[in-house]
Amino acid sequence: MNLASLWLAMRDGNAFSSEVWVLPYSIENPAVSQQKLPLMRAVLASDGIPFHEWAQGEVVSPDQFDVVVLNHPYDRDRPRQLWVDRLKQVIPIMLYIPYGLVMAGGRKNLKLQFSQPTQIQATAVIARSEHEKSLYRRHCPRGDGHVHVLGQPRFDHLMEALSRPVPGWLSDAIGGRCAILWNSHFSFGKSCSHGGNFSTFDLLGPELLELAISRREQLCLIWRPHPGLFPAIVAEGLLDQDEVSTLREELAALGIALDESADHADAFNASDALLTDVGSFLLEYLATGKPILSLVNVEGEPFNEEASRLVAHYARASTSAEVAGFIHLVQSGAVDVTGLEHALADHLPMLDGFAGQRVAQLMLELCGEVSSSARPSRTKRGAMKVDRKLSDVRMKPGSTNSPTCIPPVLDKLMVGLRSLRAEKAEQPGWEKAVRRRLNGLRVSLGEGVKRHPGLMDLARRLGKR
Repeated sequence: MNLASLWLAMRDGNAFSSEVWVLPYSIENPAVSQQKLPLMRAVLASDGIPFHEWAQGEVVSPDQFDVVVLNHPYDRDRPRQLWVDRLKQVIPIMLYIPYGLVMAGGRKNLKLQFSQPTQIQATAVIARSEHEKSLYRRHCPRGDGHVHVLGQPRFDHLMEALSRPVPGWLSDAIGGRCAILWNSHFSFGKSCSHGGNFSTFDLLGPELLELAISRREQLCLIWRPHPGLFPAIVAEGLLDQDEVSTLREELAALGIALDESADHADAFNASDALLTDVGSFLLEYLATGKPILSLVNVEGEPFNEEASRLVAHYARASTSAEVAGFIHLVQSGAVDVTGLEHALADHLPMLDGFAGQRVAQLMLELCGEVSSSARPSRTKRGAMKVDRKLSDVRMKPGSTNSPTCIPPVLDKLMVGLRSLRAEKAEQPGWEKAVRRRLNGLRVSLGEGVKRHPGLMDLARRLGKR
């Protein structure tokens, strides 16, 4: 959905002959790539978009394309033939449209999001705001001279999708209850405790699930986990694959709507508020005008400079009591969303539905086909802004929390999460500091290698031995 409106802008004109390539999800993990391939095919096919699947050994020929658009910056996940250094040899113009909306800071994340070869060597990088452009000025070795503030095409799709009816399966699952959307990140395990830890899944998850179950007559938890969460649960040894399948059944029986669909817009549309770890939803959900609770891991990675300004307009929680208090305010219709107006104007200034057209025009400018005067005008505030009225979903008179027996697989998961967080809490502070310092040095070394494709290629070859 990140590039949908750009594809439409190119398809509807005569200036482009466009081709979508489907690459392996991760070239070094064939099993995961095979698992993701049917989903990628289905998403493209559902929108009637023709595509070409990359074949082993296939290369791009000189003069085959004038422009390449990348929305994934990591060379390591692509075939060697499609690393940035090879693409630049045969394609004159490279556009990078970020795959996510960057909210997290920390040394590793800032290097991943702003100083990969893709971001450094791209002819143009597309940004949604001056705030995002300033992050390149601070953190990209090339600066921000190649960054163009045109809005993000993904928001064109989102605003259109928010006008659709809620699909039947989700509407039926909610059943008229107050709907709280929960977005949980996967970085909760022991391997993440020394860096890259954005998740509150183990810290707040068990109590949130208990709360949702106890209030299930009035409250529907729409749980939309990061796609990496269930694999992380298995990798941590909390559940096996069969138990994950059983967990899905248990959640449905408890009235929890597990949303693993390809498009998150339906969950945005159906929900009354959002609870989220650090990630794109912190910014994307802002377009709905509904309340947002930022879930904070006090020992996790910090926000970047823009995100720190953004979350100042939101409610924040680092304890289960704070989460419960926010949900109570949502249920009673008492959450104040007036502060979100400034956040929307500041961080999503071009929410007008024309970002895809502006990017398409930039591509033509870079190819020397048109001048910048042909671009659609930049609208500071979007006419597509959605209704901001909150649902007033109140507790039924005389209703109380109703405890229930937790089914076995969910109980096993919750016990495991509590055990994990207790184990992490017992780690001495000096040990955590040393591990983070060592991890920072490893990140610096790794990112230095990435700047030199030959070294990265050698490191990958040695790693396979």
